[in-house]
Amino acid sequence: MDDWKEFIDSFRKFLEREVEPFAHEWDEKGELPRVIFKKLSDIGYFGLVAPEEYGGSNLGIIPSVQAMELLSEFCGSTFFSASASFGLFGEPLKHFGSDIQKNEYYRPVLSGEKIGCMAITEPQSGSDVSSIKTIAKQKKDLSIELSGQKTYITNSSIADYAIVLARFINSEGIDKGLTHFIVNLDNPRIQRGRPMKKLGLRASVTGELFFDQAVIGNEENILGGIGKGFRQTMATFNEERLSIAAYSLGVLNACLKECISFASSRMSFGKPIYQHQAVAHMIADLYTKVESVRSFTYRIANEMQTDQEKERKDRDSEMGAKCSALKLFASTQAREGVNLAVQIHGGAGYMEEYKVARLYRDIRLAEIGGGTSEIQKSIIAGSIMKRSKK
Repeated sequence: MDDWKEFIDSFRKFLEREVEPFAHEWDEKGELPRVIFKKLSDIGYFGLVAPEEYGGSNLGIIPSVQAMELLSEFCGSTFFSASASFGLFGEPLKHFGSDIQKNEYYRPVLSGEKIGCMAITEPQSGSDVSSIKTIAKQKKDLSIELSGQKTYITNSSIADYAIVLARFINSEGIDKGLTHFIVNLDNPRIQRGRPMKKLGLRASVTGELFFDQAVIGNEENILGGIGKGFRQTMATFNEERLSIAAYSLGVLNACLKECISFASSRMSFGKPIYQHQAVAHMIADLYTKVESVRSFTYRIANEMQTDQEKERKDRDSEMGAKCSALKLFASTQAREGVNLAVQIHGGAGYMEEYKVARLYRDIRLAEIGGGTSEIQKSIIAGSIMKRSKK
């Protein structure tokens, strides 16, 4: 507990010094400095749920969620790019990787020396993971060629490594199902598209990856076993949805802080605007959203922590529904909360010089990334109906 509190205190000071003064500039440039990954690792952010033998502190899910919440309050772009590297790339390696894979890929990503990403989405395959067309074909010499296209990939243009979901065709021509492959992106047969121009989170680069019969190694590059990719992806999504809830909470915290400051200093009809009932009620609504999202987020984080400690595997479906419900609720409340923040700021809220304008653009992804709100509702309803038949 003392280590946890000490880390959070030092992490806040780090963010005030290394992130907050530059977040607007990074957003305008459309990129993060690569050194921020190393700095986040050095301060201990990447290692909160990582085993000590790989350089982590293994403090657990709850401290990690609190740290993600804090980073999101200062810079959403930094949060998303960092999470794609140590989270979407690193966490599957931690759970499913071999010792050799962890030493070769997991360790350098945790140290911030290398950057990772996860490549699942395709031009014609988003939430419908089972319809993926990318092919990993095993040749007679047992080497594997990767062919296909991935899109909307966070860190695509800056990543060193990727976990790529593809359909594995073995040397006998048999389809062995969706499988994850660990891919070194420094390959002449792998091309990267230009970073896409986005509505928000502009400093977190997003783009495409093209694989043209790229030889990526052999079965040693398979993560966690042949045909295990779909289940691994679903497990990763639970953690991603919890992290998006933490992001949503961080954005709400930032909105409340900005609104308190603005409503205290902005004068209207001879008094600070917070003294007008209309503004006061919006601040009250915003505060209520913060507290409700915080309560839900940390309850699910506690449950996930308990399940991991007890190594429970019997609650996958139930936990999946809960993570979907959490993401749905948190992202909706955050989007509504940011709208209130802009309204409280009035005309100033529409100006890019005010932080709430960036928050307004950035939060929109929370209802899309990690599965749209509509997909979350389908998952929730499916789980409820499945349990009702038992």
